Amino acid sequence: MTKSNIRVAIAQTAPIVAPEGPAKLEKPHSTSPFSTIDQNLIDVISYVERAAAQRAEVVIFPEYFLQGIVNQNRQYLTFPSKHLLTFLRDLAKTHRIALCGTIVHGKREEGAAPIPSSSPFSHIPLHTSHKSPSISPAQLEWGKYLEAHPLSTEESAQPTLYNTAFFIDDQGEVVGEYTKQNLWHPERHYITPGEDDHKVFETKWGKIGMMICWDMSHPSHAQELASQGADIIFAPTFWYATDSEPTIHKYQHDPQYEHNMVQSLCFARCAETETVWVMCNAGGDPLEGCMGGSGVWVPLRGKIASCEIGPKLEVVDIDLGVLKDSRELYKIREDAAKRLCT
Repeated sequence: MTKSNIRVAIAQTAPIVAPEGPAKLEKPHSTSPFSTIDQNLIDVISYVERAAAQRAEVVIFPEYFLQGIVNQNRQYLTFPSKHLLTFLRDLAKTHRIALCGTIVHGKREEGAAPIPSSSPFSHIPLHTSHKSPSISPAQLEWGKYLEAHPLSTEESAQPTLYNTAFFIDDQGEVVGEYTKQNLWHPERHYITPGEDDHKVFETKWGKIGMMICWDMSHPSHAQELASQGADIIFAPTFWYATDSEPTIHKYQHDPQYEHNMVQSLCFARCAETETVWVMCNAGGDPLEGCMGGSGVWVPLRGKIASCEIGPKLEVVDIDLGVLKDSRELYKIREDAAKRLCT
């Protein structure tokens, strides 16, 4: 039976971005080669605990919320991606809460040394009250691996990376995945677009679909999810206030142009698809280009939850019954279905 409401936690985190270049160990063989991911994971655990304490059922994080922005100069951060997913599955199951976010997956060129099978994150406890050990055998193994097998020139020049959104249920099962298709222009130099069709997946709250950041600028992709009966669309995002620079400075413009653009896209996608739209952007220092603005948009109600610029956890209750009324009033889906039949 589909639940008539959902309690969502928006975790507008400020992901730490690793420096460009190969993994650098502060003390060779005695520290983690993924120190920024470690810090982001610890931050995530805190958000999940707080969301669970407020009885949230789903937590959505920004795009790049664990690895920071990944490009060809940081692609070593993608090597342990399967271990990140396993960690998050354990986290969801431990706290009995569903998780949504993105992970960038990469693979080494043919003939490269096999990636270690141990998790470099197993030392991090699933509760903030527990202290993690200073170093673990797996961290040592990964540190030695990255030092002994650096990226080749070809790997650095032509990386194979995929940015994939996931939805993990409260039992720790991955029930939905989607690989970003519409890449922001700089991403096209190092991220490979997904090719699989958009698909919704069944949950206790109805049908859910996912899009990632610049996907929001393509209404046809949102319509694909709507045509499959999506009730809720989750959109992890990493959108800077400076993304239109320097071109925008050729014209007089609203100082809040970038913020307003994202807000307008979210409301438009919500209205035209007759879905609940949940977007989580990265928060942080505005001097570094961060603009936050995460929120929830609902037909007949508008924006019902909002974050400003900095890091924040926002928990909101959403009455899904509004979808039935909005679809009966606007009949956008009904009209679209009729056109397909003629």
